Amino acid sequence: MKRFVQIGTAATILATSAMAESGAVQRVDADLPGPIEFEAPEALQAMTEGVVWLDLRIAPELEPAIILKDGNYGSLDGCEFGPVEADMVMVATGSNHMILEVRTGDPEQHAGNLLSCNYDPNLISDDGFGHMTRLKGCFFAHAISIPTAVHWRLNPLPAEACGFGD
Repeated sequence: MKRFVQIGTAATILATSAMAESGAVQRVDADLPGPIEFEAPEALQAMTEGVVWLDLRIAPELEPAIILKDGNYGSLDGCEFGPVEADMVMVATGSNHMILEVRTGDPEQHAGNLLSCNYDPNLISDDGFGHMTRLKGCFFAHAISIPTAVHWRLNPLPAEACGFGD
């Protein structure tokens, strides 16, 4: 059984690597909140199902909710600068019509995926210590249609699927 899983994993990596080489990987770079109030940034609105290299920079007012590796809910309140371990990240896109659920995956298999608190001196205020959240990595995007909205579920892929690494 283990051999079948390894063969299946290898086939998935080869197929997604071929997609990366053919240019089928979407690159979604966005700052949240976006430039238009109550709308998701254009890069997120243009996302389609398939392999995605995601790079989101999230301002404190849209700080994501996280589910920790142990299954408990957590937050990034008072996070130290650097990587944050999370199993799932629920990202507010700035729109009530788009939900973004990102599963980060196992750090060994999905080393290109990272949730982190990064220093940004432009965000220092009386209420904040100057951090923005960054979520990046390689994922397979699935759209779940719900009335008047779309719920995106992004499942982790190895970085090779997006053309990074060996």
